Amino acid sequence: MSARKPIEVPLDPAATEEEDLTSRTDLRNERKRSEEAWADFAKTLVEMSERHLLRMQLSEDVLTVVQETRRISSPGARARALRLVRQALRSQDLGLLRERLEDLSNPSVRKALTPADDWRRKLLDGGEADLAAFVTDHPRGDRQRLRTLLRNARNASAASKNKALGALTQALREALSVG
Repeated sequence: MSARKPIEVPLDPAATEEEDLTSRTDLRNERKRSEEAWADFAKTLVEMSERHLLRMQLSEDVLTVVQETRRISSPGARARALRLVRQALRSQDLGLLRERLEDLSNPSVRKALTPADDWRRKLLDGGEADLAAFVTDHPRGDRQRLRTLLRNARNASAASKNKALGALTQALREALSVG
């Protein structure tokens, strides 16, 4: 009895670079996580109020499936109906839907709506280079005053943080409107 020798296949370097090195287990785990995310979102949609559901701007078929699922009380039938909701949701963009849900859940947390808010965020996160860029773009802005307001906003206690941020935003609005 002779031992079998494995067949050697010469490796083509170009083929190995293009080959996806993700294992089947990784793909399966990624698919599971994706399905769990869809399931959680479907359950959230079914449990949210009718008013919020209508403000989510869902397509008509998704909205119908969600409303029908709400009427089901049997746990087994409800689980099957949630799968239908997941199936209907797959044609939607999950990131966009989550963003809409976040906007509904936390209405006080707004995105920066004005250029002054954008600059305020950029200046607070950045350093002297960002302040120099702002003053270069808007020469009527008072560099020293803005630097002081930035320092006050960064070092303010929790109680005076809103006041310091408001003063900084106001100064940025003034500089933006003039310059």
